[in-house]
Amino acid sequence: GIGSPESIVKAIQYAEANGASICNLSLGTTRYYENLDQAIRDSNMLFVIAAGNGDDGGSGMDTDATPIYPASLPYDNIISVASLNYDGALAQSSNYGASSVDLAAPGSYILSTVPGESYAFYSGTSMAAPMVTGAAALLYSYRTDLELKDIRQALLDTVHPLDSLSGKTVSGGIVDVGAAFDWQKPQE
Repeated sequence: GIGSPESIVKAIQYAEANGASICNLSLGTTRYYENLDQAIRDSNMLFVIAAGNGDDGGSGMDTDATPIYPASLPYDNIISVASLNYDGALAQSSNYGASSVDLAAPGSYILSTVPGESYAFYSGTSMAAPMVTGAAALLYSYRTDLELKDIRQALLDTVHPLDSLSGKTVSGGIVDVGAAFDWQKPQE
């Protein structure tokens, strides 16, 4: 679930008003919220969003058939992220979509902070999306010649192809920030 969509919209607006350029959203629902759609659509930020972790049985869903919001929104300021196991295979629980999920990133047994000043290992697209958010932020800070829309395109154009992602994501690959550093903007 996503909790309160109104709170998420306020958080998006707060982040942008205070200078944020890239926003990670590790949340999702099958329910469409118009106010969340509008907040993302009207924002100048780049959103990196978890594609979701499937159904109650633990199997990933095709988000081309069953959209997960906000990851499935059709905007150019969104990167929708699937989760990979440590061996490069698409995680069994990860959602996928040949036209609705952009790329994948490591999302298995990721060390994360937890309440109580501690750490724990987690798996899922909510762990994979921050990997792409970090890659986008790193690239955006280094490549000052690129706009946010270019950062999105650079990350999509330079993925490392994986057989496990062929036909499962738009790009068919895993984020490759090293390759993205060398990406050249097409001549207009």
